[in-house]
Amino acid sequence: MGKLEKRTEKLIGLLKSAEKLDIASVVSALKISEATARRLFTLLENEGKVIRIHGGVRLAPELGYDYSFRILASRRKEQKSAIGEAAAEIVGNGDILFLDSGTTILRFAEALSRKIQAGELKGVSVVTNSLSYIETLSTCCKVILTGGEIRTERRDVCGGVAEKNLSQYHFNKVFLGADAINLEKGFMTSDEKTAEICRIAISNSNLTFVLADSEKFNRKSFVTYADIGSVEEIITDGNLDKRTRKSFEKKGIRIRSAEV
Repeated sequence: MGKLEKRTEKLIGLLKSAEKLDIASVVSALKISEATARRLFTLLENEGKVIRIHGGVRLAPELGYDYSFRILASRRKEQKSAIGEAAAEIVGNGDILFLDSGTTILRFAEALSRKIQAGELKGVSVVTNSLSYIETLSTCCKVILTGGEIRTERRDVCGGVAEKNLSQYHFNKVFLGADAINLEKGFMTSDEKTAEICRIAISNSNLTFVLADSEKFNRKSFVTYADIGSVEEIITDGNLDKRTRKSFEKKGIRIRSAEV
């Protein structure tokens, strides 16, 4: 177990006992600097495991140590909605799509539904492993759920059945989220099952698009699902700093900014 994993495990254990901790207590218990403690708080908040409070952190309610779709979906709503609207403009009549189960993809699905219901798109089919937006889309277009093991905390399905079913399809376009985007490590997510779903979708698609807010850049998560140059375009919000954009574009990576 690495240093970060050990610190995370110890902090979560402390929080399960104390419910909330101030930064001084964490610095003392983990024998780390205040700056390191704040970075750890940010990382765990982004993963939905803790909630930042004044001067410290507490466990995410009713979730303990699990990934929290609900908490992540509530973060940066405006940016995610803008990204979703921009991504919906890429979809054409008759497209066969795969949409994964990320919270930014949820906003894309909502934007896609609005375009279809307005008569701006026709003949669109969607394959997905998400449980969070199938009702929204199934009222206006063909939706195929992959099936598989249900993960209630992530509101999706995964595992061998999902992977086998997904392998049968070919897509015009795939839309994926990411927990981290890194020039060296590529596109990353927090668990192996999600990563494998993403890999299969990419291998069975003509074009792949990653939808991620600007906070996800220059970070690392648990596992890589694709190299940085393996997607058609990254769609993010307008807060991506110029230096980061330039470093990615130097590698030939196309980035589209969606203004709020």
